[in-house]
Parts: sequence; C-alpha cells; structure tokens
Amino acid sequence: MHDRRGSGPPVVLLHGLASTHRWWDLVIRRLPRRRVLCWDHRGHGQSAVTGGYRVEALAEDAAAVLDQRGLHGCVVAGHSMGAAVALQLAVRRPDLVSGVCCVEGGLPDPRILFGDHWNTAHAVMRNDRRTEPTASTLAAWARGAGLPEAALPAVLANYQPAREPGRLRLRLDRGAETGLAYSLWCQQPATLLAAINAPVTAVMARPKHSGQLHRLQAALCSTMTRSGRQVRVVWLDGGHHLPLQHPARIAGIIKDLADRAQSGS
Repeated sequence: MHDRRGSGPPVVLLHGLASTHRWWDLVIRRLPRRRVLCWDHRGHGQSAVTGGYRVEALAEDAAAVLDQRGLHGCVVAGHSMGAAVALQLAVRRPDLVSGVCCVEGGLPDPRILFGDHWNTAHAVMRNDRRTEPTASTLAAWARGAGLPEAALPAVLANYQPAREPGRLRLRLDRGAETGLAYSLWCQQPATLLAAINAPVTAVMARPKHSGQLHRLQAALCSTMTRSGRQVRVVWLDGGHHLPLQHPARIAGIIKDLADRAQSGS
C-alpha cells in the first residue's frame, strides 16, 4: 500500500493484471504534493486477500479502501485491467469518483478486441508470462521494450523467487490470472460508460501494425457509439506499458483531470 498525503482531489492508481502497485512508481514521482493512493489487488504483490477473482470484486476492494480513509471525489486512473476496475468503481460508487483515466484498457469492447468466443479470446489475451526468467533476462526485456532503467524495480516487483536458484516466477497464481482474464472479457464497457457522469479520458498506445490499430479503433468506437457518449482519447507512441514508458505524459493527463475536478468543470 502506498498512501502519500497531499492536496487536491485524491489520486487513486490501479495496476493491471499480474502486476503490482509499483507499476505506478514513475508516475507518482511526477505528481508532487498530490494525495496519492495505490495498492496491490487481491492475489497480487503483497496482498493477503485471495479468491473472488473478478473485476467487480476488485472494485469493491477499492471502495472499501477509500471508505476506510473517508475519501471521496477521487481521480481514479487504471492501467490495463485496472482501467476496467476504475470504470466499475465509478458506476458502483459515483460518490467516490470525480474523474476516470483509462490507460491501455477498460474502454475498448473486449469482444471486438479479443474475439466473440472465450476460447479464442483466451488465446489472444494469454501472455507467455509463465516462463521462469532471471533478473538479467527481465532487464534485457525491459530495455528491448523501450522502458527506462528506472522502471526495472517495477518489473521485478511482479516476481518472486522460483524453486530453481536464480530463477523468478510471477507472484500471481495462474488460476487467478485466468479468472480475472475471463472477467475482463465479460465486461460491457458501453454499459458502464453510459452510467458514468464523471469525465473519462482514454490513453492508448498507438499500434505500429495497421490491422491492430484499426481493430483497437473499432473497439473504442463501438463502446462510445453504443454508450451514446464520446470521451477524450489520447494516443501515445509506445507499447502496453505506458505508465513506465511515458510517466510524465500520464501524470500530466491525471493532473488535468484532477484540476478539472477541483474546479468543478
């Protein structure tokens, strides 16, 4: 759990699948003087809570954290799966949310993005993360993915020692990952977006392959068309790990949402 005191609307940062709250480290450094909260979702990182691996349960967890601290009117930013959690939280507890920032997730229609049938979607969503890399292998991967050296601790935080000396394995259990992936695929972002009154911004990595870009645009367009609502979409060059690749840009977008929430605009 990271809970830094500060001024303005509280900023809540929700990490993605198989990650930890450390994924936001570089963004937090660029949000000085702000009240910032982030934590490990159930089954992730150092969280002691297990079971109930659904997006809705993670949103309930978030509401419980904020209620415990007496916070409301928060700007909630989520990365990947965390974006879907942010949308659910905004629908279930609008009193807690004054703005939503969906980074690389949440808003694109999962049936368009991943496929109409779970077997097909699961194959697309499954990431080959179950190898047992070494720390040096992960460092090489981070460099190849264009991540700064300062991002490596966030990458390593996703892992714990494996049985073989020098090897690492993901902290998140395989069954939990599958359950959450299925829950993500079942989300209906158009229904959620239509029910949210707070401002919503989407931040997406622009795929280099034209086919992937067209599919992503179609998935976003479907959500906005079916919800009857347009949202601000910011496209950034990079990959899925935008909070580590472009922390200053992400922090700037979050600041803008927080300033708008504070001014009531």
